[in-house]
Amino acid sequence: MLEKFLERSTDRLIFVSNYEKDGYFEKIGRPRCPHSLVYNGLKDEEFEPVGNNDEAVDFLYIGMMRDLKGPDLFIEALEKVEAIIGRKTSALMVGDGPDLEKYIQQVKNSKLDDRVKFQPPMPAREAFVKARIVVVPSRAESMPYIVLETIAAAKPLVVSNVGGIPEIYQQQSGNLVEAGNVDALAAEMASLLLDPDAETNAALLADNLRGRFSVNHMAATINDAYLATLKS
Repeated sequence: MLEKFLERSTDRLIFVSNYEKDGYFEKIGRPRCPHSLVYNGLKDEEFEPVGNNDEAVDFLYIGMMRDLKGPDLFIEALEKVEAIIGRKTSALMVGDGPDLEKYIQQVKNSKLDDRVKFQPPMPAREAFVKARIVVVPSRAESMPYIVLETIAAAKPLVVSNVGGIPEIYQQQSGNLVEAGNVDALAAEMASLLLDPDAETNAALLADNLRGRFSVNHMAATINDAYLATLKS
């Protein structure tokens, strides 16, 4: 009701993904005012590749420490990855949130505390150098910046097939993992860890991303939306 009321004084709605737009149409209805789709954009320097430092671990989780974002799934998957590849792995979990202590205890209970470490929030690119593969195991998302930042930095990525994320990947969306499926998550993590072409493929994906998700393209699209609104 509130959304419909606010719409009466709105000249144009801007959605950051088709997923968000479809959700609005389903829950609120087709808007009476014009609407535009404008994807989030990254600055040129965010498209510079990020390598690994000498102490880089195998996997990185970075984000809010709450179940919606899937840290518990990440921890469960690590156990399964080790069973798949037949050796121990290492991981870093970066972030803070209401369930942090629960995940620390989950790591201890799983006897992974010698190879899974926790660090407080930090800039994404600062965290990227600390790991070879980034994992985004979210149960729900809209159009998360962390996925865009990871791909732009040419980091190999395992990510859930939720929200607007398939719109980032387009025809490559078949590589995404079913949300909440720990077995599928672990299988993709293991596959990527053993893939000699993982970094090369990540760099190619970054090049494909730049045209649609640059801050210049975002600004131009917003400007077009404003001009169309003024003319209407």
